[in-house]
Amino acid sequence: MIRRIAVSILVTASCLVSAFAADGLHYVNAWYRYAIDLPQGFSAVKESHNGDGGFSYSADRKSKLAVWGVNAILDSFKLDVENRIQSAEQDGWTITYRKMTSRWASWSGERQGRIVYGRSIRVCDDGVAAFELEYPQDAKDAFDPVVNNLVQSFKPTSCDG
Repeated sequence: MIRRIAVSILVTASCLVSAFAADGLHYVNAWYRYAIDLPQGFSAVKESHNGDGGFSYSADRKSKLAVWGVNAILDSFKLDVENRIQSAEQDGWTITYRKMTSRWASWSGERQGRIVYGRSIRVCDDGVAAFELEYPQDAKDAFDPVVNNLVQSFKPTSCDG
């Protein structure tokens, strides 16, 4: 009886995981060990060839979520974040918000009617994971809860194994 219940639970769980993954609602990066829930209506992440992350798009392709990981052995977490912000500014973004702690950093800015929101977190073994969400400025109110959900779900996964 217990065996039958255990098998039933495993089958149900695997179906839920498959359905969840098929909908593209969650992305887990095994290489850099981070996970994030994707916004509703966004595509599954199309992962890059090197496995560090990838891109997800809204159905109308007006909004893009980029996720990636890097090894920060040579650069500190702080320097990695500062370089990302500086690169965004060089690309024409006016950075209007930035906050950094020893474990995470967030920044956002505007350019040509668009908003970018970025976040970096420390992950296992001197790694850094990051995401940037770019969307139309006129959709800011609709995207405020989306950004909040991304921030809440963006986490390192287990450092074991």
